[in-house]
Amino acid sequence: MFPKVDARGRRYTTVPIHAPGETQNGKSNQPFRGIMPPRGRHWRTDVQTLEQWDKEGLIEWSSTGNPRKIIYAEEKLGRGKRVQDVWVFKDPQYPVYPTEKNFEMLELIIRTSSNPGSLVLDCFCGSGTTLKAAHLNGRKWIGIDNSEIAIRATIAKLESVRDDLFTHKPEYEFIDLEEAGLAEHSKDQNV
Repeated sequence: MFPKVDARGRRYTTVPIHAPGETQNGKSNQPFRGIMPPRGRHWRTDVQTLEQWDKEGLIEWSSTGNPRKIIYAEEKLGRGKRVQDVWVFKDPQYPVYPTEKNFEMLELIIRTSSNPGSLVLDCFCGSGTTLKAAHLNGRKWIGIDNSEIAIRATIAKLESVRDDLFTHKPEYEFIDLEEAGLAEHSKDQNV
């Protein structure tokens, strides 16, 4: 994948800095170093970024004056594989909750769509798999469910995490909104 070698011995490849499609207005159809993108194409980024890449020596110019972006092997190695469009994850064979999802899939979603310290909200937390994945990946989380079975499954799953996730309480209390006089209030407030 990286057939070229620079003067310092680093392996690299090059990729076009233009892409299919034309733009009428905008920053991707401006001249770069006195040239326009080929007919029917536009720059992949704004000209300011292209200028910065060229200044940093990350643009290779062909003998015909065609600019290409340099990608070094060391930039790509160690990053892992790019996530593909089709995922193959199987839900647990013996779930503790009927709609329980695959932990590895939810962990991948959490890691790729949020940052450590981010807040993850699961409005229908079911068995708590998303909350566990969020917690184990350094995210804050909020889980909501109205099923006592789901809440008990979530508590059991979260308590299986071996850290200081909870200050252990002797038992958990479930609040019935009607008995607490909050059912009508929650309907009025769209809660």
